[in-house]
Amino acid sequence: MDPQLLELAPLFERECIHVISSERLPTKVRFTLEGGYKFDLFYRSKTGGYSYTLFKGRQRVIGWDNAPHHRELDNFPHHFHPEQGAPHSFVADQHPKAGHCDCGSRG
Repeated sequence: MDPQLLELAPLFERECIHVISSERLPTKVRFTLEGGYKFDLFYRSKTGGYSYTLFKGRQRVIGWDNAPHHRELDNFPHHFHPEQGAPHSFVADQHPKAGHCDCGSRG
């Protein structure tokens, strides 16, 4: 697992009041959240590869990544996966959910 991800995962766990537990997997950290949700966080500093995805059960709710498999998108390789439908481009500060996380904080 990437050393930077190992350093940052405890910060997320400490700051988000909805985290119940976390699990270190070979390439990512999986957080168990209240309400039956899981949040997978992947980062590889050598390549800049990232993925963060929210699941409920086995169903993806929402996710973002930069895997190079949607070359047709405007801001390839960065893309957004909605719960249903095809992946599409996004600009982080223009996304409807950007800056509106009601995650809460322990601190």
